[in-house]
Amino acid sequence: MFFATFRLWFVLWLSKEWSAEQPASVWNSFYYALPLDWSMAGYFLAVPVILWYLGVLFGSKTFPFFSKAIYFFNILLIPVAVLAFGANVFIYEEWHTLLNQRAIVYVTETPDVLVNSMTLPFKIGAVVLSSAIIGLYVYGYHQFVTTNAFPRPVSRWYLLSFPLVLGLLVVAIRGTGVMPINESAVYYSTHSFNNHAATNTGWHLAHSMLEKRTTTNQYTSGAPISPEQKQWLLNTYTQEPARPLLDSTGQPVNVVVVLMESMTAQVIEELGGEPGVCPNISRLIREGLLMSNCYGSGYRTDQGLVSVLAGYPAQPDQSVIFHVEKGEKLQSLPRYLKEKHGYSTLFVHGSELTFANFRVWLSHQKTDLILGKEAFSAEERNIRWGADDQRIMERTLKEINALQPPFFATALTVSLHAPFDSPVQVRWTDGSPRAAFLNHAAHADAAIGTFMTQAAQQPWYNNTLFILVADHGASLPSGRGMDEPVTRHVPLVFFSPRLRPELRGTRNAVFSGHHDIPATVLRALDPQAPVAELFPWSRDMMAMEAWFKAHPGEKERNFAYYTNENGLGWVTPAGQGFYHFVDKSWYFKGPPFSDGVKADARAWLHLLYDDFLGL
Repeated sequence: MFFATFRLWFVLWLSKEWSAEQPASVWNSFYYALPLDWSMAGYFLAVPVILWYLGVLFGSKTFPFFSKAIYFFNILLIPVAVLAFGANVFIYEEWHTLLNQRAIVYVTETPDVLVNSMTLPFKIGAVVLSSAIIGLYVYGYHQFVTTNAFPRPVSRWYLLSFPLVLGLLVVAIRGTGVMPINESAVYYSTHSFNNHAATNTGWHLAHSMLEKRTTTNQYTSGAPISPEQKQWLLNTYTQEPARPLLDSTGQPVNVVVVLMESMTAQVIEELGGEPGVCPNISRLIREGLLMSNCYGSGYRTDQGLVSVLAGYPAQPDQSVIFHVEKGEKLQSLPRYLKEKHGYSTLFVHGSELTFANFRVWLSHQKTDLILGKEAFSAEERNIRWGADDQRIMERTLKEINALQPPFFATALTVSLHAPFDSPVQVRWTDGSPRAAFLNHAAHADAAIGTFMTQAAQQPWYNNTLFILVADHGASLPSGRGMDEPVTRHVPLVFFSPRLRPELRGTRNAVFSGHHDIPATVLRALDPQAPVAELFPWSRDMMAMEAWFKAHPGEKERNFAYYTNENGLGWVTPAGQGFYHFVDKSWYFKGPPFSDGVKADARAWLHLLYDDFLGL
């Protein structure tokens, strides 16, 4: 009943996630959920059952002690379960994944970030609602279970039933199949939300936390990877001839990266998004070079930061930035340019630098000046996260003007993140999450436009490459799930007065990820650099374009990768597919992939995760 109650809340609260073709199919989740619900109930029952039999074994004098032990176990279990199952609803609404170990890491290591993402009414509502539900269940426990676990005379003869009860618990926990039960037992639909509704939150969370501790590759491809397959999957194209990105003047080029929070392609008109939301980015696209098929490999800022600066794709269940000893081994554009070419390095963010080890990792990457929320005055910290995008970009310009060229500067924006409380001009007025997202996307765009206008007046402008890219995609404004490629498609624009004239206003249509930025940029800045050695997971997009034009029959090798805890996304000119880890099935938008493409996608993740474990 407990699990069904929270499942009902999950299904009703997230009704926008129901299948458009078969909306009623979501109600089947209550039936298909039973195997994992029984399993989780078995785990919950195991401790009280064992304590009860210990009381029988040691006799009636110990009954008060074991009754209290069972009582306190359940009284502690109730709020933990309520908070976990309740939080799952809101985690899913934001991330489109079930509550997992990554969420627990964020809560335990950066609780202030979690608090800042909530509005005051939400905080009050969450406290009131969770307190009420906990109180209701505690009251029910007192009324129907009572605090006395031994209400009638009990003799040691009851111990004879222990093997039977233990056997029933094992069957409930493990299931009746040859293999122990897992989440695939409740997957019944081709619509992901239905399967997530049927998955027990507690079971999923426990499983993800156990997997977190593993040192083995959970994402093996299921087949040997041939040397030939590995060679082409990891081909960085750095030896291919390509159109130069920049004019050569013999002077070092400054680099400014604007890492845009949640700036999905869904709000960029040139990428098929809603028109009129981001006119300043559109102007830069018309004057710059647009990478029109770029996908964010991860869906969190910590993943995007490492991808863009260090060329390292996201992992499904972990983030390399949380592993200090692994993260510091990665090379990055700012680190290389500083060490080899004497660049000044700067990072500006309007929010917490403690979030996801940002400050630690950036320090390892030889960043000279790292500015976060604390660098802004109390007046400038005008939103719950800290400083809004207008102030972030103003501060970035100020700090860049104080740098000694050549420099590498990164600005990480924040306004386009819930709870959407930046001081924006309201153009979309219906009060919906979609409207809030569009208004804040327009605000972020305006801040970038102002920054670029003011930058054009600076002496360093004509010798600077600007890179505008999202840190990750977003579910809004469409409200689609983060398994779908439309939510992972991101803008990537190269803009510079030194951009080759024939590239201005053009598009590069190769399928890529934002982890391909380092190879592309470094080859343009330093053609003699050992790019493939420094960034083995990053591909020069200019060289890729040339190679695929010369090899039109190799379209299957033109791919973009993305991932989350649910599965692996793979996008090619021929179609879009998502491989779900739990039921080990592919789901397609458009024509299905050939067996060879399916094998390549899984092999690529296999190799990536092996590399991650080996760092």
